[in-house]
Amino acid sequence: MDETPEILPFQRLVCAAACASLGRAVHVFALDNACAHIARTVTEPLMAQIRLAWWRDGLTADALGPMHQAPDIAALRAVPDFSSARAGMIALVDGWEALIVRDDAGAGQEILSAYAQGRGGGLFAALAPGHAEYSALAGQIWALWDLAGHVHDPELAGMAIDFARVLVEQQQANPRLPRMLAMMAGVAREDVRRGRGAPRLLTPRLYGRLVRIQLFGR
Repeated sequence: MDETPEILPFQRLVCAAACASLGRAVHVFALDNACAHIARTVTEPLMAQIRLAWWRDGLTADALGPMHQAPDIAALRAVPDFSSARAGMIALVDGWEALIVRDDAGAGQEILSAYAQGRGGGLFAALAPGHAEYSALAGQIWALWDLAGHVHDPELAGMAIDFARVLVEQQQANPRLPRMLAMMAGVAREDVRRGRGAPRLLTPRLYGRLVRIQLFGR
């Protein structure tokens, strides 16, 4: 992560709706991508925990020590409303850790819940701190949808979608969210109802759905 980190095409499209919070959104997505890279590439859970702890400690500290004098941490701490977004960023890291250190028996619903609450709820809270309370469930559904579409374990993918469908049923109504979050929540909710995880790439169909929600709100 540098001053203008590279993010995924899906994330760039969503960020187009971020308006005044664009800078924060780009860096929060870059943090999520960094955690995802650790989950994807580090095979030893202890080493993954150490790398995640570096991010967590850098976000938690009142002042950065020598170990965290890095541009990526400094950029996150410099985003607008960092004090409000900090808890969401830390929760995001914790959510990834819950998934990475799951035991050999696999990920049960308790672990998936910790992952979804941390990564999804934390991501949505960091993207829009003023809407954290009522965006949490939508964030959890999004995180499970995203996991189901990118994990290589079909059993885990199926469990993630099944759990996400339970959460969708718990939503009494579509929450009123900032447009950026509404785009993410809307495509996830539609796919989960059909038993589908996230596409691995930004397909034309997904692009069209995101633009539709950006323009019309649904």
